[in-house]
Amino acid sequence: MAEISELFAADHATALTRTAALDDGETPDTATHVELTSIGAVELETLGEIAAEVVRFGSGDLELEEVDLDHENLYELPPFLVDLLVELGRTEDEDALGEVAERWAASEEMEATAAELAPVLADIVDLATTASREDLHVYLWTEPLG
Repeated sequence: MAEISELFAADHATALTRTAALDDGETPDTATHVELTSIGAVELETLGEIAAEVVRFGSGDLELEEVDLDHENLYELPPFLVDLLVELGRTEDEDALGEVAERWAASEEMEATAAELAPVLADIVDLATTASREDLHVYLWTEPLG
């Protein structure tokens, strides 16, 4: 199912406020965010599986969790996934981002090319790095299209 989504860094209260605004069709600009199309929880979990293999980060919880009963379209990325994305951004392997983008594009969950995903992946890694540095959580808001 096609969806529009947004990944953003915030504390819990800000995440709820931002989600309410997004649900109402508003475009808040108060948080560091990345707008995504056709990338939801499953696609991010797949990204985590691939990235963990590429950077040899080990294993941990990759499943995004619903945050609030009133906002069924808001998920929080688990700390392991955020740490993994930060590690992907600072690995000394210059080919790691490209390899992850290629493998992510080749996964059955994705309908995009590696060239299309590479800048999105870089933005996701930057967002996770910023959130980690500022001691914020990373949230995913989604809305089905159509």
